Formats: sequence, structure tokens, C-alpha cells
Amino acid sequence: MSRIQLGRPSITEEEVQAAERALRSRWLVHGPENRAFEDELAAACGKRYAATVSSGTAALHLALLAMPQPLEQVLTPAFTFPATANVAQFVKDPPEVHLADVDESTFCLPESTVAAWLTQRRGPAMVVHQFGYPSPLPMGLDDLLISDAACAVAVKPALGGRLACLSFHPRKLLTTGEGGAILTDDSAVIESVRRLRAHGLCAVPGEEVMELPESGLNYRLAEAAAAIGRVQLRRLPQLVARHRELAEHYRSRLSDSNLGFQADHPERIWQTFAVVLPAGISRKAVRAELQAEGIETQIASYGLHRLAAFRNAPRFAAHGASSELPVTDRLHDRGLALPLHSELSKDDVDRVCAMLRKAVALPTVRATDS
Repeated sequence: MSRIQLGRPSITEEEVQAAERALRSRWLVHGPENRAFEDELAAACGKRYAATVSSGTAALHLALLAMPQPLEQVLTPAFTFPATANVAQFVKDPPEVHLADVDESTFCLPESTVAAWLTQRRGPAMVVHQFGYPSPLPMGLDDLLISDAACAVAVKPALGGRLACLSFHPRKLLTTGEGGAILTDDSAVIESVRRLRAHGLCAVPGEEVMELPESGLNYRLAEAAAAIGRVQLRRLPQLVARHRELAEHYRSRLSDSNLGFQADHPERIWQTFAVVLPAGISRKAVRAELQAEGIETQIASYGLHRLAAFRNAPRFAAHGASSELPVTDRLHDRGLALPLHSELSKDDVDRVCAMLRKAVALPTVRATDS
């Protein structure tokens, strides 16, 4: 019985040769490969500027540091990977993190929630385009909007706001191992980001010694990683098409099941294919059944309010009437990520679907606390 992995980066000989080229150049950090990758990435994403960084988390951190307004409060979806909210704890005078519930169809923040927050000028909204679905963005409120597009590289509707952040983690369609980028049309923002990612240092015309107008960090991307990214970017349309083909196959094979799905969108990419298990089913037990069949799965993502670091975070409900987060609770408890990568076959998908149906139907996976 062959093992079916949750994810598997698509690496060809071309990526290997690109990394070797960078290594043989002996220019290992933040050189010509990075500059070329930034230009090509900006063009592919329809933005004026791109700045490569060492991870998607670094991109989110620098995005907050580069915001011109004081950070007294920040809004994030309650259902997201912890990095989105974690970075707010690592800026000067950390802001209050407000968690909003997500839409049960898109798994993203409702547009009305984001618009209400930004209209009140309470602080930045970090909008997550969950699993590659472009979260709807309100018009005319871009100056306080940060797009967490970690799962949505080159999805243009997901790249709005003052700036957008990308991740090139191994589970992303475009990977450099670790890595990330910030996209923007704002020249002042990109100048700030590029300075902050390199300790905060900047050149002074006519001066031998660089100046340090504010302290920064070392968030630069290695040249070999940038070289790999350039190859991955050229291959991205084919990778996106393959993921879409497999996601559509999943949806067709499970269309008559009692599982929940994230909505489709004509411009989305399927970075993750997640299902929502029925009430009364133990996700842990289902995962164990699938693992026994050689099928790797993972929780879909996290309800941040259920994690110790955020249990006492202020809440911001969609309509201001409740502090409860019912959709996030459901996704935190019952969301299940299924295998999805470019080397997966349709026969593999058929096997996953058959085993998932079988597992959900077992009396041993029943639970009253799911």
C-alpha cells in the first residue's frame, strides 16, 4: 500500500540547476537573483514593487512595522494560521488583537466586517485569503488594509490593500523552501520594507558610513532560494492548473457526501483542499483511520481564540452583537485538510475519498464533543 502524502513540493531538475547556479556565483545573500525575482514577481502579480524576505511571517511582521499609522488595534480573522496574529506581538507597543468570525462558505472575513472596522479607523485589518480563496475587500479603504495572501500567490483579487504578503513555504504552490515577499504599489512602503529587512541601515549620499534611522531585522532571502523561486514562478500556471484539476476531482467525488466544502472562485488557487466533518464525528479518530490506510491528513487551520496566546484577546463579532465565533469553532474542531499536491494522481484522490467515506461511516469515530 503506497503512502499518500498531505503535500509534496514540486521540484524539478531546473530548480536544482538554478540553486546550483546561485551557489557557484558565490553571491549567497540578497544579490542579482533576488533582484530579478522581485521584478518578475511584481510583474506576475500586477504590482509595482516586490520585496523578498526570509519567510511569510517575516513579510507579515514587516507589513505591520511599515504601516505609517500608530498600531493601537489590529483586526484578524479568528480562523487562520497563528502567524497572522503572532506578529502583532512583536512590534513596539503591541496592539490589541481583535478576532472576527469568518464566513461559513469562504472561510474568510466577510467584507462587511472588514469595511466596518476600517471605516471606524481602529487600526489595520489583516485579511487572510484562506487556502487561496480571494477574500472580498472593501473599496476605498486600502490605506489600513494588509492582505495576508500567503496561500494566494498571483491571485490578483487577493493582493489589494496598502500591501500584500506572500509565503513560499514548502506547502505553498510556489516554494523556495522558506521565504516570502511583500507586494505594494506604494514607493514609500517598499522603501521602508527594504530598509527594515536589512537591519534598518540605509546609505547616505556622500557619506562612507551607513545611517540607522530606525532599528530593523535580518529578514533577507538567500540567493539560492530566490533562484528556485524564479523557476517556480515560471511554472506556476501549470501548478495552479494541476491543483484546480485535483480539487475539482475531489469535489465531484464527494459531492453527494455529508461533508462541508470551502467555496470555489474562478480566480482562486487551491493551496489546500479542506473538508468539514459532520457534527458528532471525531476528527482525531477519522485521521487515525486514514493514517492506518497510508493517507496523511492535517487539521485545516486554527481557531486563534482556542489557543492559549489568544484566549484573552478582545473579540470583534461580525455584527457587534456577540463575542462568540461559531463558524471558527466549527472549522477549528471539524476542518480536515486532505492530500493535495501536483504529483497526486486522480486514482490517489479516489482512494482518499473512498477511505474518508468509509472512516466517517464507522461507529468508532462517533463522538459527542467534536
